[in-house]
Parts: sequence; C-alpha cells; structure tokens
Amino acid sequence: MKIQFLGTAAAEGIPALWCSCDNCKRSRMIGGRAVRSRSQALIDGKLLIDFPADTYWHMMKNSIDLLDIDHCLITHSHSDHLYPADIDMIKPGFSNAPSGYKLTLHGTDTMADKLIDTVSPIAEKFGIVAFENIEAFAPQKIGGYIVTALPAIHDPKSGPVFYQIQGEKNVLYAHDTHYFHDDVWAYWEKTKPHFDLVSLDCTNACTPMTYVGHMSFEENIQVKKKMCDMGIADESTLFICNHFSHNGTSVVYDDFVPIAAKEGFLVSYDGMTVNI
Repeated sequence: MKIQFLGTAAAEGIPALWCSCDNCKRSRMIGGRAVRSRSQALIDGKLLIDFPADTYWHMMKNSIDLLDIDHCLITHSHSDHLYPADIDMIKPGFSNAPSGYKLTLHGTDTMADKLIDTVSPIAEKFGIVAFENIEAFAPQKIGGYIVTALPAIHDPKSGPVFYQIQGEKNVLYAHDTHYFHDDVWAYWEKTKPHFDLVSLDCTNACTPMTYVGHMSFEENIQVKKKMCDMGIADESTLFICNHFSHNGTSVVYDDFVPIAAKEGFLVSYDGMTVNI
C-alpha cells in the first residue's frame, strides 16, 4: 500500500495565515518541508481522506486527477477537513466528468448535515456525487478496502471519527483526536488487528496538552507504547507524527525530526509518500 500525505498541518497551516511567531517566521524562511498545508491523505492513489480547502493545491502540486478517485473518507465536519464549496465544483458547468463517474463521500451524520445543501441537489439532478453514512465500529467495504470508523475525542459537534483502513496492509489514520477512547482500546483488544502504519495527531508537537481534542508528542509516545504492549503494533510498524500546529514547541520540521526519531517516529511533510 502507498500512503501519500498531501497536507500535514492543522487548520491555520504552517506558516499560519495571520502569524509572525518564531515558528512561522522560520518556516517561511526555510521553506520546503517546513511549510505545511491543511491535512489530507491519499491511499494507493484512489482512496482520499478528507477534503480541505487546500485540495485544489494538493491535486496540482502532486499531479493527481480527482477523476481517478471514487471514494473520500471524511474525519469530521471542521472546514480544514471538509470544504463543501469545492465539492460543488463537481457539477456540470464547472467540471467535465465522464459519463458514469461518481464520487462517494463517507462520514457520520454530522457530515451529512453539512453536505446536504451541496451534495443532495447534485446527486438528485446528475448522480455524480453521493454521501454514505459510516458508523463507528462497523467495518465496511469501501473501494476495495475494509474501512472501520472509530470514535475520536474531538469537538463532538463535528461528528469526529478516525479510520482503520485494511488493504494489503493495515493502516491507522488517527487525526483530530485526543488519546483514544477506552471503547477503541476495548475494540482492538477484541479484534486483535496488527497495524503496519500508524499516523497520529501531533498538533501540539512538544507542547504539553492543556485541552482535550488533539495530541502532543507525549500522547503519541503513550499510544505507541500501549499498542505495542497489546501486540497490535510492533517494531515493524511505522509510526508517523502528523497534523501540526504552529503553536507547538519544536514544531518546525528540522527541529522535530531528531526529537521524534529518538522515540522511533517518522515526521510527515507535505507530499511525503510511504510504501508499506
């Protein structure tokens, strides 16, 4: 399986839209991997995860044709992960999609509510886009993968989930969530998956968490230890820190890489591709 990290930042990006903090100043100066757009990922070139406002830029930068993608998993309804205005561009007059093409968006009821004004008219008139509800702890076959949504600890009004994606390998894409809910750990204790790649929310980088909804590197280390202790991950599992805010200590890419490496973590960057 191939996992491509198209965007790797939190809502404001790095450098942030309206910021001259040291992290943002240095990221602008360094460029390259230090510059992060809003989070999005692509599995095997065909299963998209999230649809932020930066989707257009991600497609252009990585030479991706959205018409090659039939399914998109949405983690939650916040605008840096779901931007309906650009999904509206799929309708005829704005696009020239071939006959028979359809994009299916998958998410919780909350996401359906946010998308209804965009998706429903296009679906009814053109049949070119659809929404399918996905429930936590209920594996579904989506685009050739077995996808399991797991409840995230994040703004409950956003209908947050993160995803276990099983193809030839088993991937955990866990973003916009705090340290996992007890029900998630209980589910894994029962089902005993083995993960080949685990991508973890590291919004705060080395800044300790003072609120619930995201993780710092400290929580990432705790998650890795528990997963390995449970036997659902091991020394062969790739652990990757992802989804960063400019507010985090040592968040600039070149600063954070050696810190993460000491604990056996890779650090994502926009455009990073991992084959497992």
